[in-house]
Amino acid sequence: MKLRILYHLAFWGFFTLLFLQQNPKVVLQDFLAWFTILGVSTMVVYTNLYLLFPKFFFTKKYSIYFLLLVLIIGLGALSLKLLLPSGNTSFLTSIFQQFVNLFFFVVITSSLKFLRGFLQKQELLMKLEKEQLKTELSLLKAQVNPHFLFNTLNNLYGLILQNENLQAADITLKLSDLMRYLLESSKTERISLQKEIKFLEDYLVLEKIRLSAQADIRFVVYRLEKDIFVAPLLFIPFVENAFKHGLQSISESSFAHFYLSIQGKDLFFEAVNSVGQNITTPEKSGTGLENLRKRLELLYPEKHLLEVEQNEGIFKVILQISI
Repeated sequence: MKLRILYHLAFWGFFTLLFLQQNPKVVLQDFLAWFTILGVSTMVVYTNLYLLFPKFFFTKKYSIYFLLLVLIIGLGALSLKLLLPSGNTSFLTSIFQQFVNLFFFVVITSSLKFLRGFLQKQELLMKLEKEQLKTELSLLKAQVNPHFLFNTLNNLYGLILQNENLQAADITLKLSDLMRYLLESSKTERISLQKEIKFLEDYLVLEKIRLSAQADIRFVVYRLEKDIFVAPLLFIPFVENAFKHGLQSISESSFAHFYLSIQGKDLFFEAVNSVGQNITTPEKSGTGLENLRKRLELLYPEKHLLEVEQNEGIFKVILQISI
């Protein structure tokens, strides 16, 4: 409220300073004439802004609004004609001049009110879009986490059935670390890339325990000279899909290779895995990549590139993000 009053005082103060600049040799009579004009102008302006606008203009009663506006400006012009000396100008000419002056103030203040209303609506829309963005990201993130958890619990269940208690205990500790990371990452919009890499390495350790030694599993990190911050859980869908769709059946030729690098201002993550015959690919059946596409559109609009390729038993996904 106080700030709004200051804005109004600054508005009328600006025109007062403009009057003084144009009349350097102003006398008391000129001051009185100016403040008379200012007083009548404020009454006309605020009647328009706080009475006519809300009661008639914003309720779409435009005919009544414009009729009353002309009437109020006309009464203001008549008041100024009676209160101020008109010199040699005729009665109608003097009223017309005052009408034009008052109309000028009405147009300026009405434009400022419309501009202020427009900016407030834009700010409100941005807040709503931001809240919607957070909600959508939370929902998408929630779709990623359970899928990962179910995969890991299945691994643990298989080892327990095989009486591999030591490995089961190791997986339990790893799972605890991974769940702690998931809780940590769910509370922030950006997370250290080093932590994301550690998360992927722990995940791969768990998968290697479950898989045969025949499977060739690699995760190579290039050119990570400094740590950066990225959206959490961006790369785990690639890794999950590689194991879920590409390594369901293990043979000597089974592999899953993952590469992460930073080149200039771009981050690259590549996942390449073997695909056996009659195995559905994530491009056709999985929701992980689809969720990832939505998250990328929300988090990195026009700053990412996602390419998916499949040929001759090899499935490849490449993600490029401008950082």
